[in-house]
Amino acid sequence: MSAPLKVIIMLVIWLLYSLIAYKGCLQQCCSADAASMSDLDSNAVDSGALVRYPIDFQWANAAAFTNTGFPEMKQRLLAQMKDNNLLQITGLYYEAEPKPEGYDNMGFARADAVKKLFAGAIPDDRIQLRARLDDEKEGVRKGYFEGVAFEWIAPEAKAEESVEELDDRIIIRFPTGSVKREYDPAVETYLSKLAERVKKTGERISLVGHTDNVGTDKVNNELGMGRATQIKATLTKAGVNADLISTDSKGKTQPVDSNDTETGRQNNRRVEVRLMKQ
Repeated sequence: MSAPLKVIIMLVIWLLYSLIAYKGCLQQCCSADAASMSDLDSNAVDSGALVRYPIDFQWANAAAFTNTGFPEMKQRLLAQMKDNNLLQITGLYYEAEPKPEGYDNMGFARADAVKKLFAGAIPDDRIQLRARLDDEKEGVRKGYFEGVAFEWIAPEAKAEESVEELDDRIIIRFPTGSVKREYDPAVETYLSKLAERVKKTGERISLVGHTDNVGTDKVNNELGMGRATQIKATLTKAGVNADLISTDSKGKTQPVDSNDTETGRQNNRRVEVRLMKQ
């Protein structure tokens, strides 16, 4: 074999080897890049974790879950305990949630679960349990949500209130077996201001009557509607368009307090006033 031919053959072999080596390296690098991108995508999914709170709950479940921040929350609440004030624990719930056995609604069950978290730190007779129906929010059936509210109260002052302002509604209370509310300057002032506001804004007013558990379902439904209608009459007399006011009754089905005491029954005899933009 001549020398030039040998050189040509060796050159071809070298070119083939280089091509094969380059292809293998390219595959290895691409594979590594692909693995790296996959890891990034995986981390992005994992980073979208559910939002958690110091105390939170899941849909249709009364169990209270404690998370980061709960010990600090507990200490802040305990620091506000005085000689005779009471800790009011309000469990929030949604209308479509089932009623746990032994409770009037899911709200009371959640409040009771939270009460157990303070066992030994706050005497049982220094805790009041309440429940409050909340509007169902988007995604609440899939994740975790804050289903409890706390307030230290002076019981003698709280029991005397016939009007109570909450974040999303006003509570007006009634005497037992009556569709007429007790006269209270605070109620008169509130209804007067509400009428003036709605005449300017055109907001809609929802009035829902509630009762304690004394009496039959039929009587309580009628009482609740009578109470809502009485508030509507007061507002229309003050100049509010009757078409802006809706009335309903839930009777005794949505208590906010225990019906085992007179104070609790008084809290349940109420009309809830809520405003809605057009």
